[in-house]
Amino acid sequence: MADIERRVETVETKVISLEQQVSNVTTKMDMFIEESRAARERQDADMREIRSEINNLANSFRTMNITVIIGIAAMVVAILLK
Repeated sequence: MADIERRVETVETKVISLEQQVSNVTTKMDMFIEESRAARERQDADMREIRSEINNLANSFRTMNITVIIGIAAMVVAILLK
């Protein structure tokens, strides 16, 4: 009987240890998921900012191209009228 009780106590101790380990792993997984979500949100914000900057740059290029075309056309007209 004493042997069975000792084995039961050993099993109970191991079960408590395993429960604690599972709890630790669950906590770490929850922390990892939260960190992953935060990192993804930062990445999304960065991508939105980069897209905005690219759009602004594209608008600047369009404006510069139009200005260059008008300048070249004015030079051609000036040369032809001379």
